[in-house]
Amino acid sequence: MINDLSNLKVTRNTITLRQIVLDKLRNAIISAQLKPGQRLVERELCKALDVSRTSVREALRHLESEGLVQYAGQRGPSVTVLDAQDIKNIYELRAALEGLAGELFCVRASNGQINSLQETTDALKKAFDHSKVSEILACTKDFYEQLLEGSGNDELGTSLNRLLARIMVLRAGTISQQGRWQHSLKEMQAIMLAISHRDGEAARKACVAHVQAAGAIALGQIDQLQ
Repeated sequence: MINDLSNLKVTRNTITLRQIVLDKLRNAIISAQLKPGQRLVERELCKALDVSRTSVREALRHLESEGLVQYAGQRGPSVTVLDAQDIKNIYELRAALEGLAGELFCVRASNGQINSLQETTDALKKAFDHSKVSEILACTKDFYEQLLEGSGNDELGTSLNRLLARIMVLRAGTISQQGRWQHSLKEMQAIMLAISHRDGEAARKACVAHVQAAGAIALGQIDQLQ
């Protein structure tokens, strides 16, 4: 007689819907469709997304853990407002972590991983050449995911992923700054060049320089984030 396997049933629709709601709200915050400080009224979000209050509530709690949503007593949830100190802290930690990732990548990555990162860098240049912001952000995300994977340190990736959502909010603002695209591309190409030579120290310095440049612009745009 076969044991009862009912607990193994895959609830595809529930999981998929939860993830869709989460992704929709996260993207709305990152793109500033939902602006910093804006109240997130569950009833309005349920109507806009055409989903249950439970789905919205779960997504908001998850976004709180990512630092994108904050709760303030009776006021309820709202989009997190980042101040100057928040931005300094985020970029300071990001510079240290990504610098280490670049250095470790040079030591631990396979030749295949280096080639894949080069392909992503080339795709990033094409996206910059065509001024396609969505593709630039997607390629940048791929670049760092590959960098972290090749570093061979899972804890490093976990630490950076805790910052990822807020970094994406700030990145969307810094990448649109006039003239920043060209500088950002050159900085990432410098990272790639150091990696292609497996020069860990140069890769670390290039990663830190790239993050510091983005951080300076993010601080300069703080009024637009509030």
